Amino acid sequence: MKNKCIILILGSLLMGFIGCGDYDKPVEENSIYVNRKSLSIFVGDRFQLTASPTEGTYHWTSEDLAVATVTSGGLVEAVGAGSTSIIASGAGVSTKVPITAVVRIPLQDVVLSDESLELLPGNKKTVDVTFVPENANDMPPYSWHSENQNVATVNEGGEITVVSEGLTNIVYRIGDIEKKISVDVAFTRSFKDPHVLSASAAYELPAANFDLGGDGYAFHDNDKENRTNNNYRANNGDDQSASVDIEGNGDNVGYTGEGEWLLYTVEVQDAGEYGVEVFAAVGGNGSFHLEVDGVDATGPISVPDTGGWGNYKWISSPQDKLTLSLTEGRHKIKYYFGGGHNVRILKFTKK
Repeated sequence: MKNKCIILILGSLLMGFIGCGDYDKPVEENSIYVNRKSLSIFVGDRFQLTASPTEGTYHWTSEDLAVATVTSGGLVEAVGAGSTSIIASGAGVSTKVPITAVVRIPLQDVVLSDESLELLPGNKKTVDVTFVPENANDMPPYSWHSENQNVATVNEGGEITVVSEGLTNIVYRIGDIEKKISVDVAFTRSFKDPHVLSASAAYELPAANFDLGGDGYAFHDNDKENRTNNNYRANNGDDQSASVDIEGNGDNVGYTGEGEWLLYTVEVQDAGEYGVEVFAAVGGNGSFHLEVDGVDATGPISVPDTGGWGNYKWISSPQDKLTLSLTEGRHKIKYYFGGGHNVRILKFTKK
């Protein structure tokens, strides 16, 4: 009897499941899917719309033929500026694709915020780009790159990062347009005017016009006290050189001692040999040597007693030592004090 009861119960449950199967089945909704939900297009351009399921038959229409037309196969052509919708319909359902048509404004040129930059190692600078015309909307791909990444790098946003001393170009290219920014990276810069050495005339470089850059880069002074209380450098835009003892309106550098030095950036226009003369004064015995780009180029040069600290004389011997062989371009010349003396002028004459 137990087996018959179980069979009857299972039979009743099975009949219940069969009876309600059709009642719970969901109804599928027909839809049309287009390969673009919306479309922005230049006037005169075309774009192919496709609908799915692919086995369907669709009717394509435009809500505004003055803005865009569409073929029976879904090929859209923008004919005028404005907005409209392309409608795909079939099997009692339809889908709209919003269309925006704009007049093409080609890019003619670009203007960069900087054409040249002088930067210190570790600095960053972002270059801004202005399009010509400013409302240009037909924009080709663009790129940034550095011609020497050991000097400076640049990212896609135009941010330049300085790596080390040197010269390079940062290049911005968009389509067929190319612009270059010259980047000059240095720890020090010439103070006031550029110091240009050429064959045309002797160049007299005031000793007080050593480079901008601060202690350890543009100069070294053993005594941080300014004994002359002179503001020549500060009055001309340099607030990092107060410890250097300058007299008068940049007349000379005094109160010097062994191991101190001054650095000068020069631009050599005509390569070759340059004789050097130093206008100096000393009440005892002094000395100096000249370094070119970090290398001793003269060896020790004696500054004999000139008869007083205010009695200046030209030091030009030995001539063979006081001759520098300089290539065209930029050089760093360091005046290194071996013994204390006042110095007023360094004169360079092309031989």
